[in-house]
Amino acid sequence: MSLYHLETLGRDAYINSIATIQDPQTLRFADQSMAWWDRHFSWNAQGCIVLCNEKNEHLCYLFSKIDRYSEYLTLYNLFTPKTQQRKGYATHLLRMTLALGVEKHVRRITFSSISTSLDFYRLLGFIYWGINDIGDYYCNLPLPREGLDGMKEMVHSSDIQTLLGRYLEKIHTKIDGNELKLSVAQNLIYKQDIFNLGSSYVRENLRIFKNTP
Repeated sequence: MSLYHLETLGRDAYINSIATIQDPQTLRFADQSMAWWDRHFSWNAQGCIVLCNEKNEHLCYLFSKIDRYSEYLTLYNLFTPKTQQRKGYATHLLRMTLALGVEKHVRRITFSSISTSLDFYRLLGFIYWGINDIGDYYCNLPLPREGLDGMKEMVHSSDIQTLLGRYLEKIHTKIDGNELKLSVAQNLIYKQDIFNLGSSYVRENLRIFKNTP
């Protein structure tokens, strides 16, 4: 039996939960995440998922959404209070969230990662097609039947056409030309990021595939 379970928080429950967060940086991000969700989605449909332990303590938070057609599980904001970091809670939360997606027959998973979160997702097996219009790294992949535990094997054993599926144009439109819009400072970070990502950054693979007759 799992030591952890998930709860879905409505807006009021979320406010009560994050009020217990002590470190200002996490609390600021939690407030920003709530404000973003207020602008874009209804809390009545889907809210914030929180990872809880046996004591029902809130360990890690994720804003995500499954669309009405079960085409995509989209990850938005994932964060762990500083006192709970480095304990694997974010991975637990993602694993359980993807498992729920599999149960609902969701076909793909997508998210955009900031520079400082790249390694976390890379180590779980995710790859990036390029950067979006605000410079975040864009991931859009099939959701394996094994959920998170099947991600590394799926990416390793699948060719680019399988990973793209019928979404080539959507993915290409999302990332096309954005690296050319970076400032000098942003470009320095970008070059270091893609060096660190190595084969997990597949922008060039996508370009070659799209231009192949």
